[in-house]
Amino acid sequence: MKTATMLSLLSLWALQAMAQPARTHDILWARDVAGAALTLDGRLDEPVWQQAEKIDLLWNNPTFFAPGGGWDNFFDSFTIEPTDPVHGTLYVLRDGNKLWIGVVAQDKSIGGDPANDFFRNDGLIIAILNKNRRQTAYSGPHYTKDVNVDEFFFTWRGSSNPGDLPTLNLGGRGGDLTDDRTVWDGAATVDGSSNDDATEDIGYTLELWIDLSKLGFDMTQPEGDHVPISFALYDYDYAWPADPARQYLSRAWWQNPWGNDMPHGVGYVLGRPDVTVGSGAVPVVNTPDLRIPVMPLGATLTIDGKLDESVWMLLEPTLSLQYQMPPEALDALPGLFGPYQTHWFRPGGDAPEAPPVVDATAGRIYLVASGTTLYVGLDTDDQAINGDLSDGLRINLRAKQNSRPGAPYVVKRFRIGIDSTGAAVLMDEAQPDTAGNTPVQAAVHLKGTSTVADPSDVDEGYQLEIAIDLTQIPGYEEGLGDGTLGIGFTFFDGDALDPADQSYSTFVWYMNEGNADIWGGPTSLAYVDPLWVVANESWSAELPPTLQLLGNAPNPFRSQTRIAYLVPEAGQVELEVFDLLGRQVKTIAAGYQHPGRHEFVLDATGMAAGLYVYRIHWQAGARRAQATGRLILGH
Repeated sequence: MKTATMLSLLSLWALQAMAQPARTHDILWARDVAGAALTLDGRLDEPVWQQAEKIDLLWNNPTFFAPGGGWDNFFDSFTIEPTDPVHGTLYVLRDGNKLWIGVVAQDKSIGGDPANDFFRNDGLIIAILNKNRRQTAYSGPHYTKDVNVDEFFFTWRGSSNPGDLPTLNLGGRGGDLTDDRTVWDGAATVDGSSNDDATEDIGYTLELWIDLSKLGFDMTQPEGDHVPISFALYDYDYAWPADPARQYLSRAWWQNPWGNDMPHGVGYVLGRPDVTVGSGAVPVVNTPDLRIPVMPLGATLTIDGKLDESVWMLLEPTLSLQYQMPPEALDALPGLFGPYQTHWFRPGGDAPEAPPVVDATAGRIYLVASGTTLYVGLDTDDQAINGDLSDGLRINLRAKQNSRPGAPYVVKRFRIGIDSTGAAVLMDEAQPDTAGNTPVQAAVHLKGTSTVADPSDVDEGYQLEIAIDLTQIPGYEEGLGDGTLGIGFTFFDGDALDPADQSYSTFVWYMNEGNADIWGGPTSLAYVDPLWVVANESWSAELPPTLQLLGNAPNPFRSQTRIAYLVPEAGQVELEVFDLLGRQVKTIAAGYQHPGRHEFVLDATGMAAGLYVYRIHWQAGARRAQATGRLILGH
């Protein structure tokens, strides 16, 4: 039976130091106004706005919203320095499912472009997931990454007269919502005169709301909801009249600068009924999109293409990808955005004479880490292995380094294909350099009687085994740091059939397509979890001489945490939890337990947020021991 258990011999303080870090750069809470009234007038003068969570959108922003955030000048390749670069603060609140967004911008030259350019204007551009669009979009031959995203513009786009206010409009996506004021609305005020640079302006304020229920979200349910979204503030200066010495477009963004897609990154606005303007500090979010287990000490993998070592056999797939996956399979994918940011494409698939896809192969992807090496396994039942490099996998890994200050972190693309001999071919950035160096090792195993490039037989599938040396990826030279990785996958499946005109190819990608260094899409936040060790009996640690605490994870936690420990001899075990006043708040009697590793699952129902002390008692006849640890319950 496949299992993956949590095991570690590290001390408690080390476990706490390596706990999953908080997501501070891609999470923004929208506090509920708790009955306070908001008036849509473009002023943000209600006191409740002062209690809103906010982010600064600035040129040379000292806070880099990793991995997709940044700032740039879009058109001018930094040939001149902006005299009045983008400078604004964005606020979010919520009233039930109505998301309120406010922007206060400092701007000496407010307005749009006399030539009505699409982007040369001031204002806010929002890319937001519309969950309702997947219902009709996913079933075609191409289910591409932009069909689920609506773009909301509140800008001076199309503005041509002095004194004009910004308008609500949408770009290439979501146009059916442009004039629907039951979906969104906005108002603005200007301190100055737009489209007139005769005198210097002070700035402007934007206020708008979006009814999230119309896009498929519900933040009023007990567990709340999360909205994949991005914000970009554009600033186009000195076009009325044109001043070549100062005319400039600068922009700054939270995760992504575009409206009709999220090629650089994605952020998440969170809402929950108990997170209000009066509830204190917002909850810490440290849950990754996917967790990667680690190998036990002494375990090794031989890169021969066969996923037959015990480590692989004990794992379940991290995710599975398949052309035209049904909605229930999409919904089973991990992460905050994965079920809606998994897409496919079939070259020539929309042609009238396109042959049917008769073998939509599933690619099952496994992940495990050891030290600074990430191991990736792919298992398929492909019935027609091509041998022309159209089968295989691309791992899209986010480097923790950008090409310039203010640019998103780049994505390194490691593709492995299968050639006509059945061998693995390193492609894209997995290719060895001129000195023969590559961070990637890979091998293929053909399952059963499978052959390559023979359309007359029915294959049984293949496996790929891949090792990536993370220290050769910028930003990981000294190790994994906080243990996080930005990652995405592209699964390729080409089927050469007889007759040849029935052949086709497809590819499916999770989060990031990997077609460019920063343009392939967002990446999923993965965490190499040192507490999640793939283990079986042959790797079990020697039993300690007394009760040994292994720590709890997650920590901090919100609803449940697991407390792991080793019992040296069969005996009675009990857990007690105390608050800082020494009051006992929980007791769990585990009863008689055999020697070895065990866990308590602590449910925080009825416990207030804060710091707690827990104590495990063990007794075996005359022998007694106890072990004490600390845990933090978040809001």
